[in-house]
Amino acid sequence: MPPTDAARHVAICTAAAHSHISPLLGLVRELVRRGIRVSYVTTSPFAALVEAAGADFVPLASTLPADPADWPTDVRRLPLLYLADARSTLPALEARFAHDQPGLLLTEDPAGAGRVLAAKLGIPAMQVWTYLAARVHWSLADPESAGANPCAPEFLAGLDAFLTEAGLRTGAREHLGSALADGLVLIPRSFQPDGERFGEEFVFTGPALAPSPAGAPRWSPPPGAGPVALVTLGSIDHGHPEFFACVAEAFDGLGWHVVMGVGDRVDLRALAPLPPHVEAHAWVPQTAVLEHASLVVHHGGMATTMESLHHGVPSLVVPRLPEQAGNARRVRELGLGAALPFRSLTPDALRRTVLGLHAHKGVHRRVRAMQEEIHRAGGRVAAADAVEKRLTSG
Repeated sequence: MPPTDAARHVAICTAAAHSHISPLLGLVRELVRRGIRVSYVTTSPFAALVEAAGADFVPLASTLPADPADWPTDVRRLPLLYLADARSTLPALEARFAHDQPGLLLTEDPAGAGRVLAAKLGIPAMQVWTYLAARVHWSLADPESAGANPCAPEFLAGLDAFLTEAGLRTGAREHLGSALADGLVLIPRSFQPDGERFGEEFVFTGPALAPSPAGAPRWSPPPGAGPVALVTLGSIDHGHPEFFACVAEAFDGLGWHVVMGVGDRVDLRALAPLPPHVEAHAWVPQTAVLEHASLVVHHGGMATTMESLHHGVPSLVVPRLPEQAGNARRVRELGLGAALPFRSLTPDALRRTVLGLHAHKGVHRRVRAMQEEIHRAGGRVAAADAVEKRLTSG
């Protein structure tokens, strides 16, 4: 696409994963509807997804492993992998935007190539959170504090080197501090721990979900079906057939209709035979199923958590990663559902928790209240308002 007026051009750089891209598609659609050009930087598997929302696809040659099995077993070292990928992809990103600069760059990683590019080219940047927001970057936390990452010194040294390579005089600490001084947060303020302590410079809009396009897949429960449960482990680390087998056993005899999206790393034949009230598919139209669901059993990804709350559905969270555990903890704290440990999950524990949640009037009342807050927050329209305001103000 030929260059356009920077004042009507927004670029977006996020992680190349459904859980990071899908939460922004409603915002993309709304910006495009307003006549703002959107360039979305991502890998080729997501080209069709961002183009369907109206964005221009900007190819990214990521060095990150496609299979979670190839990722570091110590999740504390994941930021170092992301940083190496950012250093690798910056030159191509700079070449792409050098003569077609956007007026604003949205990025979710303050140490990522997008944010460094914005600093190098003098492009205004806006932090966007599709997960819990933070006013202080994790690498700047007190090393003696609970949960401090021992890889922080190595990360900060690497970011210092990256900024120097990019020709920037700003050090890592200053760069991270300015990046997290404000931003767009795609969750409701009350879901954010200490949300009241985030000032007006942080715009909480709730999830910016896209409306279902014409011809989108539909789903309805079979005639006479009982309550519907949606089961998913997300779009990345879902290769756990033992989990789905456990869920199928837990629901056996309860009178529920269960829809399991098992992903592309589980052989459906390995789950057979399944009870007649249990469906298992590689992928399911999640939004369509949520319109009928009474419960979602999931991994605790923020995208699934927010979609569930948007539709007024309680969560039973079975987290595996630290970020997911944090979301599960917040679900419990706010009384929006329950959580069970992934590694020691049993059909009996799952069955008891399902029945307890379904009968818990307080949970349903609080989920409805959160759903109402999400709708009041404005979603994609409020998010687009915030982006357009920043775009016009520089």
